[in-house]
Amino acid sequence: MIESSVVSRFFSGTTLNKLISGQTTQVYDLVLAQLDKTKIITNQDAVNAIYKDMSSSYRNEYFYKNILLNKILLGRHSIHTSVALRELPVAESILDFLIINGVGQAYEIKTGLDNLERLPNQLQSYYQAFSLVNVVTDASHLEGVTRLIQDLPVGLIELTQRQQLHMVRKPIPDATNLKAKAIFQILRKPEFETILLNHFGRLPDVGSFHYYDACLKMFEMLDVVTLQEEMLIALKKRNRITKYAGEFGQVPRALKEIVYFENYRLNEYHRLAEFLNTVI
Repeated sequence: MIESSVVSRFFSGTTLNKLISGQTTQVYDLVLAQLDKTKIITNQDAVNAIYKDMSSSYRNEYFYKNILLNKILLGRHSIHTSVALRELPVAESILDFLIINGVGQAYEIKTGLDNLERLPNQLQSYYQAFSLVNVVTDASHLEGVTRLIQDLPVGLIELTQRQQLHMVRKPIPDATNLKAKAIFQILRKPEFETILLNHFGRLPDVGSFHYYDACLKMFEMLDVVTLQEEMLIALKKRNRITKYAGEFGQVPRALKEIVYFENYRLNEYHRLAEFLNTVI
């Protein structure tokens, strides 16, 4: 079993970007030193072995996000019609994972390494911007999560020991707690300006000091369900992965989440392939 802290540091954009740029990293050296070399020939063999070790001994947040990306975005939908976002600020919380496929499905991850103390407040935050919210967890937290969400429309998904996503209960759409301000704060300036122009045909004519508040005031005049729809359209445009869909399709499952959110360019995909095929 590989040391858990080293595995966590390995599956990151920082480490992978250094490796495909030809740099050596202490993290990779430490991981390689703990692998059974008789089964490792190329760097891709090593990556797969590290991921397999993680799947059985240290299912951290990266592992959960990678499963969600592979099983839901890539398995049920398509990168041409759906988009994933991670670590999205929503009200007073940070949403772990969001998949937009016509509707927006929010996913709060609670691994076996986490506690449930903050979950009620997190769910309250997410319902200010999204109508469909899920908790993804493992068997150790099923009872605790079920108790916390029993009176809520929250979906519950178990990541099983066989790496399957088991839907314990489906989320029920709930738009009663949507708040224009929470939606507004998720959007970037060009995004909320586009929405205001589409609905009002103009932007606030005020000084820069008061501009943000004036935009929010106009934003709050619109129907909140319409604003949610506009937000999802805007968020869907943030990802550029479809430009290199063919190259992304060749990325090993273990690295899909990293590469998806790093928004690699063509030369980086080529460098990744070269790194993975290199004999250690």
